[in-house]
Amino acid sequence: DRYQRRVRGNLFQETQLMADAVLKDVEKGKELKHVETVDKSAPKIEAVSVKKVDRGGFLQEVEKGAELKHAETVDKSAPAIPADVSVKKVDRDGFLKEIEKGADLKHVN
Repeated sequence: DRYQRRVRGNLFQETQLMADAVLKDVEKGKELKHVETVDKSAPKIEAVSVKKVDRGGFLQEVEKGAELKHAETVDKSAPAIPADVSVKKVDRDGFLKEIEKGADLKHVN
């Protein structure tokens, strides 16, 4: 027991010394080399002009509406439940009484 405590104490001291050494190395810092980079983060927009929008005219055009063409679709949003599956009625009161009654627990070694 005394031996184990001494070994644990020595391990702790060694670990602490290593941590202190690593911390000193980090605090010293490291001189970094100069690196040339090419900044490509700017957006590539060439010869673009922004025109003013006639909001009143745009709103009138939207209010006029538009004639839409008929489109055939296949609605697949319904749940895919097989025809032979059914939901049975649950006896809620009986279920709750069974829970309230509880169960006998066995002791396991």
